[in-house]
Amino acid sequence: MQDAILNALTGETVVHANPLGTVTSNCLVLRDETRGAQAIIGIESIKEMRRVNTTNPSFLVISAGLFTIAAAAYASHEPLPVSGIMGLIGIFFVLGYLATRRAAVLFLLEDQCIESMKGSYSDAISIMRAVRRARQPEA
Repeated sequence: MQDAILNALTGETVVHANPLGTVTSNCLVLRDETRGAQAIIGIESIKEMRRVNTTNPSFLVISAGLFTIAAAAYASHEPLPVSGIMGLIGIFFVLGYLATRRAAVLFLLEDQCIESMKGSYSDAISIMRAVRRARQPEA
């Protein structure tokens, strides 16, 4: 459906596209995952952009507990596999935390705010960079 909207925007060249949206030379097409709706924002009407981070800190809390158990097992001279297994499980929880981080971009306009759907940190950063590039006048 996004291709149909882009085809309707005559004279627009796609500057950047990722799962959060598509940046053209004059507008930004955002997709909303839950409602299937789309928003078209003029590049010049964007006053400010902010990255909104979403994390799951419970993974870090669990990993801290596991690392504490591993350190206690190591200090009490338990067999090495006990502390090693606890430490390894703690590392998996840290990796789970890193894998579940999400980010969205909040676009502040003159009279409203529009938030993109959540995606990876790199997607959020790349769409913000693309909007900044599209706003700069060509030299």
